[in-house]
Order: sequence, then C-alpha cells, then structure tokens
Amino acid sequence: MNFLIISSFQRGSRMRNKIIEYGKYFSKRTFTFRTFYKANKVIMQNRKIVRRAMRSEKISEAFRERIMLVVTAVNGCRYCAWGHTDWAKKAGCNEEEIKELMKFNFNISSEEESLALMFAQHFTETEENPQKEALEQLIDFYGEEEAENILIIIRMISIGNLLGNTFDAFLSRFIGKPPEKGSIIFEFFVFLFSFPFLIPYRIKKDREERKKKRRKNNENRK
Repeated sequence: MNFLIISSFQRGSRMRNKIIEYGKYFSKRTFTFRTFYKANKVIMQNRKIVRRAMRSEKISEAFRERIMLVVTAVNGCRYCAWGHTDWAKKAGCNEEEIKELMKFNFNISSEEESLALMFAQHFTETEENPQKEALEQLIDFYGEEEAENILIIIRMISIGNLLGNTFDAFLSRFIGKPPEKGSIIFEFFVFLFSFPFLIPYRIKKDREERKKKRRKNNENRK
C-alpha cells in the first residue's frame, strides 16, 4: 500500500537535534513549567482514552512499544530509549527490528502498523502540529477510536522523553550548553526528583555499553 503522507514524513527534521548538538545550546526538546503543565493537562483531560489505549486489543503491547520507540528516536531521550528497548524485547520485538525502527526504517513493519509509526514520527517532528492530511489519513485507516488511542500513546511517551531530556539539560548547563528556551528552575526540580532513579540507571547502562564494546573489540582481534 502506498501512503500519500510518506514523502512529507521523510522531509521532516530528523537531523535537527544532531545539528544543534554541536552548537551553542543543548539541542533536544525540553520542558518548562508552562509546557509541562500543558502536556499533562491534555493527558488528564483524556484519562478515559489513556485507559482504553492501554487495554486496546487492536494495539498490542509490541505495537505500543514500537510507537514509543519511534517517538523516542525523534526526541532523543536516552533513558526512554534504554527502557523501551528492554520492554520491546520482552514484548516480542527483536534487536534488529528495534535498530531499524530507531532509524525510521518502517519497511520491516507490517502494513497494519507502518502508517501509525510514520504518523508517530511526523507528529513528533512537527512538535505536535501534524499536517491535516496526515491526521485524516490516520483516522481513515484505523478509525476514530484507534486513532485517538495512537495519539494518546504518542503524547504519553513524549512527556517521558521530554522529562528525560530536561534532566540532561540541567546537567548540560555545567558544560556551558544550556537549552535555548529552557527553565533552570524547572530543570532543577526535575533533576531533584529524578536523580535517585536516572543516575543509577545511567551508570548501569553506561557499564553495559562499555562491556559490549570490549567484547566487540576482543572479537575483532580474533
């Protein structure tokens, strides 16, 4: 099946974070008090849809994790990438599939899921301002109820992503790279709340990555 909106997705801002990362500011999207309140308000106003989305028979656990991985790849949250990679594997996704999803290669995805994954990328890259045609196509393909479920899943993981990025943004200030539109006060609160969880997790994952590199280097020498 050919989707009309594929080409517009591919012209998105995939490289935005990488380009700015080497500049003056911390590149990734973060929260301020105002944007955090606004994002959470949407979730609270749609609590019934949240419950329905998590119980939907049409959106399996693996499908939900794939959507979350795509959104996480756009937003660049390392913590969500680590966590949802593990959860995706437990839900039945293999490592090769996860790598391809994180590179926005949806050719390996089923026809039933690929439109939702492309929309998740587009919705996130446009910072929740998708093209009207893209939203209409999502609704036409999945129906209004399942489209609402997909949207709320995207919004929920985006909140997690931006909280993780806000945590890193606070640390980034110590190396002279603050977020361009950040709030140091909000970042500090996020840091205080998240420190007991994210720092140990970050240390654990960094150790795992170093072990993987050492094993790979040893294999290459043989």
